[in-house]
Amino acid sequence: MLNADVAPMWDSRLYNAGFVVVKPTNISKRLYRMMKVITDKSPSTPDQSALNTVVKILKNEDAGLNLKTLNTRRFPNGKDYFETQGHFFAPIDGQKCNKQEKSNCAVVVHHNWIITKAAKVYRFREHLMWMYDGDDKYYSCNTRRYLMYDDRSPILLQDQQSKVQQAVKSKSEISELKTALTIGYLLNRTVVLPAFHSGKMNTMVPLHYVLHVRSFEAHFGGKYRENSFLRHPKVPLDVKKSGTSADSQKQIIDQSNNSTLSDLNVVVSAVDVVRKFSKVNDRVLRFGSLYGITVVLGNSSEDAAFKQKLNQAFYRSHHRQYKPAGRW
Repeated sequence: MLNADVAPMWDSRLYNAGFVVVKPTNISKRLYRMMKVITDKSPSTPDQSALNTVVKILKNEDAGLNLKTLNTRRFPNGKDYFETQGHFFAPIDGQKCNKQEKSNCAVVVHHNWIITKAAKVYRFREHLMWMYDGDDKYYSCNTRRYLMYDDRSPILLQDQQSKVQQAVKSKSEISELKTALTIGYLLNRTVVLPAFHSGKMNTMVPLHYVLHVRSFEAHFGGKYRENSFLRHPKVPLDVKKSGTSADSQKQIIDQSNNSTLSDLNVVVSAVDVVRKFSKVNDRVLRFGSLYGITVVLGNSSEDAAFKQKLNQAFYRSHHRQYKPAGRW
């Protein structure tokens, strides 16, 4: 881009103001002065709108602005990278760009096409793009204990599922997550999320494809971790090893061999959960499938408050998190 005055990302339909290469030429300085005039007069005007407005003005004036867009494979926006290119999760350990295709490997990704701070932070964490540990030592805590489960609720055997079948599948996965959170509450363990399924082809997707993250975070912030959590470099080694050791295969019940969705419903009391698992010292307690399992809490005011959190936290949402839809 040495011969360009300004080289922004391309954001599907517009120039993207979030990441721009700028040479200190007279015309590029004029462009940003004009943008500042617009945003000073109207503080609510986004930088991106101001940029595209000024570019249009300068082009109409034939002012000599040399503008080029950055390579969309090397500098993709959030829609292109996460959605179009299918980057739903962080690459597997050790996966790197193919040398023959290195010119197409992403260098900078603009984290847009998703709204709310909660959803943006979650997606960053899910893709191992978030290093901030925080005062609570989100990754590196040496005392926190975790709970994992295998999302193996039965998948219908058809190559493609109808919308009704997709809804049944999604509802069973949400029920499993509620059960996991309930067990986590009883045992004071943080739940590490599984991958979920979406669409007629059962594509594996992260949380924001099935839930409104901000609503979920408002009630369960700090009580869950993203699917890729155990691969984060700041997570202690004993936690990572505990999550994969044979000793941590503690199961309530495993119904994962069922191949069709059924009316299975196993009711387990909170007393039984605490009795069986409260003294397990594994840093990561791994269950098999929680499909069809319901944990019944007691009648204390604390339990009632937790039940209310479950009722208020689960809202459907588009994966770009525009707004919460109906409750699960």
